[in-house]
Amino acid sequence: MKIDKFILVLVLSAIALASYANISVYGKLEPSKIVMGDQATLKFELAQDKNDRVSCPVFKDTLTAGVELVEALKPDTVDLGDGRIQVNLNYLITAFDSGFYFIPSYKFVSAYDSASSKPLGLMVDTVDTEADADINPIKDIMNAPFLWSEFFYWVGIVVAILAFIALVVYLLMKYVFKKEVKIIPQKEEPKIPAHIIALQKLEQIKSEKSWQSGDIKLFYTQVTDVIREYMDNQFSINAMELTTDEILSLAKKSPEFEQVRQILKEMLELSDLVKFAKFVPMEDDNNRSMLNAFAFVEKTMPQPEPESESDAGDDSANNEEKEGKV
Repeated sequence: MKIDKFILVLVLSAIALASYANISVYGKLEPSKIVMGDQATLKFELAQDKNDRVSCPVFKDTLTAGVELVEALKPDTVDLGDGRIQVNLNYLITAFDSGFYFIPSYKFVSAYDSASSKPLGLMVDTVDTEADADINPIKDIMNAPFLWSEFFYWVGIVVAILAFIALVVYLLMKYVFKKEVKIIPQKEEPKIPAHIIALQKLEQIKSEKSWQSGDIKLFYTQVTDVIREYMDNQFSINAMELTTDEILSLAKKSPEFEQVRQILKEMLELSDLVKFAKFVPMEDDNNRSMLNAFAFVEKTMPQPEPESESDAGDDSANNEEKEGKV
């Protein structure tokens, strides 16, 4: 009785395992015989349940020694019905040496089953040279005959080209290069010194009296812009792009601003308070900023060179001589 139960358990286990044995694979080569350098297709037809996940072999550049993988083609799926599908895996392979190549079996594994393909053989032949048996040997070099007609043809073309070039040069020399083109030099207008421009702009701001009309911010912006432009034109300091602190830092290092550092500091800092902190200055502050701007330009502008004693003596002598003649 116990033996019958044991046999029954084995049968049920076999049936259960058979129900999970749901993978089958069939491999083939098309064609199985190629010439060196030609390509063959390695095909696998994998039958499985539709919901199964099967792990397939991954091929690198070489399947086996001498057989190379050219391309893995896109898989194709066919519905077999009853919840079964067939996955077609195709690979292009080639070989460049003649001989017989053994392609081993490959294993396909799912969660409950596995299947292996059968080994395959690939025959690679050398190039058939019998078709070239009728090729004639290379003939000797033939000497082309000299033809006067061909000679004069090419000579005529060369002469015509040279004549055309000579005609173009003659016309250019006669009608183009013969005429002299007078270039009228443009008179350069005298450059206005930077301090003259700055003083003129300050005079205009002073005459407009924008601070008296209530536009204090505009007044301080105009004054400081004139000073910044003057520093750029006179001392090559890009003051329009610098902050007040950066300008004052440069002024400390430059001997040109030794007499006007305090004036510059007071003028720029008061302007920043008006423009950015909405500070309302007194009337005396506005007048002092105007005076500081004029003083800054006048004390930093180029000063006229003093006359030497010899020049002064010559002038006095010339004056005396003129008076004697009179």
